[in-house]
Amino acid sequence: MIKKLVFITTLSMFLSGCNMNPSKEARIQKLEMEIQQSLVKIEALEARVQTLEIEKEQLQNRMLVFKEQLDAPDD
Repeated sequence: MIKKLVFITTLSMFLSGCNMNPSKEARIQKLEMEIQQSLVKIEALEARVQTLEIEKEQLQNRMLVFKEQLDAPDD
């Protein structure tokens, strides 16, 4: 979803930028580079989100174990 939004935004910038800039080829290349950089950043953020989701799940499991230990009757 984020990739689509970035793509649509950059495509809009690309199309509007080409009409205003006399050096269209340079502008196109610049926008293509910006799109690639944005996609790399998005992929890095998605990877980070996945890592955080895994860490969150692990921490929740640890909390359940601790809670069970606290709730267990002492022998």
